[in-house]
Amino acid sequence: MWGDMTPNLPTPATAAAFAVAVACCVQAAHAAPLPAPADAAALVGTAEATVEVRNPHLALGADAPRIAFRGFAAAPLLDALLGPAWRDGGRAIEFRAADGYVSSIPAAQFERYPAWLVYRRADGADFVSDNVYQGRHAVPLGPWYLVWDNIGSPDLIPLGDHYWPYQVIDVAVSLPGTPP
Repeated sequence: MWGDMTPNLPTPATAAAFAVAVACCVQAAHAAPLPAPADAAALVGTAEATVEVRNPHLALGADAPRIAFRGFAAAPLLDALLGPAWRDGGRAIEFRAADGYVSSIPAAQFERYPAWLVYRRADGADFVSDNVYQGRHAVPLGPWYLVWDNIGSPDLIPLGDHYWPYQVIDVAVSLPGTPP
């Protein structure tokens, strides 16, 4: 009367494909392009500020020159773009560069250390940097460059240029194990 009562369970391949599809959709729902600097000021409700850092693309440790940039504290900007859920445990923030490179940074890093999204040098010089470790000269940093206050938090200096993506165009929230 009820016919075959065998449950119709997905195959492992179907279940895996579904999991990937859901992960991609969740990731895409949390992606946001970075705004123009004037729009960023309105978005976070504060004016841009100056932050001075040691540029780890030029040298390591105390040998890295100090450079002042203009931009915005990263956490309030991420709050405005991604909502407060980006701060939830185990998440990472993906910073996507114009060339497709993705830097995935644990959200907890932003809770421990001050980070800034900057878009120009404070002294008016070109917004470029050499990258001595890659043998590159005058690399454009914009439209956005993520920097860390490694002067106020000197324990960041041993990390070098790890977590310092440049040419950033958008950000996204990812969950553990979600591919960029």
